Amino acid sequence: MAIISRRILKPILGKSKTALERSTKYKDIMASNGVKARLGMFVGGELNGAIQLTAAYTDMTSATKSFADLSKNKEIMELMSKRDDDPSGHLIGPEVYRSVYGQPSPEHNILLIREYEVDRKFIPQSVELLAEVEAIGKDEDTKILGLYPIIADKMDTLFVIYYYSSFESMGDIIDRVGMSEAFQNVVSKANEIGKLKASNVVRMI
Repeated sequence: MAIISRRILKPILGKSKTALERSTKYKDIMASNGVKARLGMFVGGELNGAIQLTAAYTDMTSATKSFADLSKNKEIMELMSKRDDDPSGHLIGPEVYRSVYGQPSPEHNILLIREYEVDRKFIPQSVELLAEVEAIGKDEDTKILGLYPIIADKMDTLFVIYYYSSFESMGDIIDRVGMSEAFQNVVSKANEIGKLKASNVVRMI
């Protein structure tokens, strides 16, 4: 199991450059303290233009210890002070999720994030469907990750993240694999236990 924390920053109009600079600084501080952090920009979907900062941990103990340590970090405290004095965006999170299938893929830079409304009782069936999806795309340059919330606003959301190496690769795999009969059969079964609520694309920076 992996623990993933996520922060989303929606820049204020005219403050996108400042928001990105501060988010990059925050990510660099996390990385310098041994955290596997990644920064991305939403380039498709409702969150287009927003910034996503994620961090991966092996367990909740590691995640909470990191949060406690960083909250006392001098550079982080200075960034938070600047945010109070001169906000550059609207912050969501940190939210915390646990992996229910797969692992994060740092080798891929394009993420298609699909959000499904799924009751907790259907997680075992969802995992089975994710395994089917992975088997269908086993020979492709793609990975899949399933996340379910521990601390979040929407506690009945299953996040399914598809990883790709490029936009071109994403388009090609969606055309050949995503539209195949085998994949669409899985989609039909998924519709019986959940409902697709949102889809966004992130380009890692």
